[in-house]
Amino acid sequence: MSSRTQTRTDRSLPPRLLALVFAPFAAGFFLSYVFRNVNAVIARDLALEFSLSSADVGLLTSMYLLSFAAMQLPVGVFLDRYGPRRVVASLLCIAALGALGFALAGSFGELALGRALIGLGVSACLMGSMKAFSLWFPLERLATLNGWMIAIGGLGGLAATSPLEALLAPLGWRA
Repeated sequence: MSSRTQTRTDRSLPPRLLALVFAPFAAGFFLSYVFRNVNAVIARDLALEFSLSSADVGLLTSMYLLSFAAMQLPVGVFLDRYGPRRVVASLLCIAALGALGFALAGSFGELALGRALIGLGVSACLMGSMKAFSLWFPLERLATLNGWMIAIGGLGGLAATSPLEALLAPLGWRA
């Protein structure tokens, strides 16, 4: 009997699958929302350190969304061809490189490149999770899991506000 058939008769979600499948994808999606919103909190520090205008900060912030949007069609192809685990893990490595580059940046161009790499790197977090859930969980549980993912993304957005701002004073924006 396949695992899909077994879980259809048992309406609960197996803790092992939640830990091995749901949790890593949820962490990636949480992180993508933190990165999406972080510039609102660190904008003042960036503007002071790099003498950026409001337009520069806006362009810097949009680099995330531009690269994120540009990756949506390739992400769909990659997810179908290589699977969500490989695609999301590989792209999150690119996001990590982008975050490191952003933190070590010495110029506006380096900041923009780091931000673009972050957007590219998190571009598969939501769709990758939905693809993984469709492979590992029973169909009648997908709506619940996808709802949890959206909620976790919202928590990531919230984490990029006051909690992140509280960390700025002791750690600085580069941390």
